[in-house]
Amino acid sequence: MSLHILVLVDQRYRGQLQPRGMVKSLRKRGARVVVYDETQVDDGSWEADARACDLVVARARHPRLLTALDQARGLGAAVLDTAESIESVRDKRVMTTAFATSGVPVPRTVAGGVAEVLGSDLAYPLICKPVFGDNSAGLVVVDSAAELATLTWPEPEMIAQEYRPGLGADLKLYVIDGAVTAVRKPSPISPCVSDELGAAPLTDPLVRLARRCGALFGLHLFGVDCLETRDGIEVLEVNDFPNYTAVPFASRRLARHVLVHAAQHRQAVAA
Repeated sequence: MSLHILVLVDQRYRGQLQPRGMVKSLRKRGARVVVYDETQVDDGSWEADARACDLVVARARHPRLLTALDQARGLGAAVLDTAESIESVRDKRVMTTAFATSGVPVPRTVAGGVAEVLGSDLAYPLICKPVFGDNSAGLVVVDSAAELATLTWPEPEMIAQEYRPGLGADLKLYVIDGAVTAVRKPSPISPCVSDELGAAPLTDPLVRLARRCGALFGLHLFGVDCLETRDGIEVLEVNDFPNYTAVPFASRRLARHVLVHAAQHRQAVAA
């Protein structure tokens, strides 16, 4: 009997490389896959699939889908990853607090309103981020306190980090259940002059750092945005279920990982 996988995905992600590639790979391997977005979980009819499935996989940040993911878990479904874990990196205030208490190396960061950031001892320039922003939306770099004081910020709070542009390239660590891939990509906010883009050398310290971040937030499928400095690697943020762009065989690896977890859950239920 084929494994039954329920995928919850934000409508904006349905046409993207992931989870589209993962879904295609799962179906090629004989799995029954049903996909729902936030427009399809209001009437409760999806719950039949949640009860019958072997695993729920979510690339979801929409509140309706996170609620559905939590409900699926309450119905007895195994989920990858949990709504709680996704929320812990979606809310950058929670992420900032977790970093501060974990010892993960990060740029100096303040979460608060403009007045609180102005009253801090952060060194300029700063990168200011929305608390719930993603895909680099809403990022602003300010070069001085005077510039920050005149900034019209659309939310009550921001996440402000000390910013070092370097060569305009970010180091991204992509993780699929502990397996780490390192990739250098152009920064979304500063001109890239680096000639070392693409696959990056993977060292034991990078693997340990990525896995440490995953354990901190309880994630299996995630990416870690890093900054390479003269003093070492610093973590900018963690993202749940990224697109895995430039990760070799990502769709196959995701599908294999999902099927392993689904089979384990089916065996546990049958035992």
